[in-house]
Amino acid sequence: MIVIAFQTTALSFTARSETVINIRPAQGAGDVAHSYFSELITTILNRTSAKYGLAKLHVTSENLTQQRSLKLLEEGRRIDLDWAGTNLGREQALHPVRIPLNMGLLGYRLLVIRQDRVREFDQIRTPAQLKTLIACQGQHWPDSDILEDNGYTVNRTIRFELMWKMIEVGRCDYFPRAISEGYGEVNFFGKDTYAAYDKILIGYRFPMYFFVNKSNQTLAARIEEGLEAMLEDNSLLQFMKRHPATKSAFPLGQYANSRIFTAENKYISEETRNLPEKYWLKVIP
Repeated sequence: MIVIAFQTTALSFTARSETVINIRPAQGAGDVAHSYFSELITTILNRTSAKYGLAKLHVTSENLTQQRSLKLLEEGRRIDLDWAGTNLGREQALHPVRIPLNMGLLGYRLLVIRQDRVREFDQIRTPAQLKTLIACQGQHWPDSDILEDNGYTVNRTIRFELMWKMIEVGRCDYFPRAISEGYGEVNFFGKDTYAAYDKILIGYRFPMYFFVNKSNQTLAARIEEGLEAMLEDNSLLQFMKRHPATKSAFPLGQYANSRIFTAENKYISEETRNLPEKYWLKVIP
């Protein structure tokens, strides 16, 4: 199959008029959430093919950090679609599709810790106690800013897989991960070494969005229509409950006895703050 690329457009087209949408690769072998988003995109593209035509994903071979991928997307180079936790800067530089891809579960953070420290964390009862410890987070992740604003100590680094090593060797005490991603990652990196500690959750409003280049209104509309359709027929929630990367977050009743340490996120837009309640799952009713 011949792929003809046009630098002046956001997408490329095959000889059979099949749209090729370029996305970034996983951040490493342990980025188990990548398959969730890539399969979700494929589902959306299939559901909207009658209106918009055939399309397929192409995962680029270039090893990209999230920040680099979003910059390429903004510049209209090599990346057509990406997903990320939102903040004001990203919503200004790119076109956000304002439908939370994990239905808000990205904002409920369990703590990845070393297995041999579970009893130590069992003694933590208040946010003040947790704030005496050090959290691992990404250098450019909005979470890092949110946690620091709320008084948490954060050790930032660029590479995703390095954070796990930092937990192992004690350079960080815990690694906050969404309940929709942390369990699968711990299974990958090793339950003998790490624990997905969910007796404490850090909670703040923080949706994951799909982003496209501002000039790519057609793709933005297609993704939004597909996601809305999945919300309306409940298939997005069912997708989350079935997918290996997210299914361990369910049932949400398992968090009934978890301690929720709430935090304020001042980096989200008014549009995000005012999204309809149907977009959000509640961990604690």
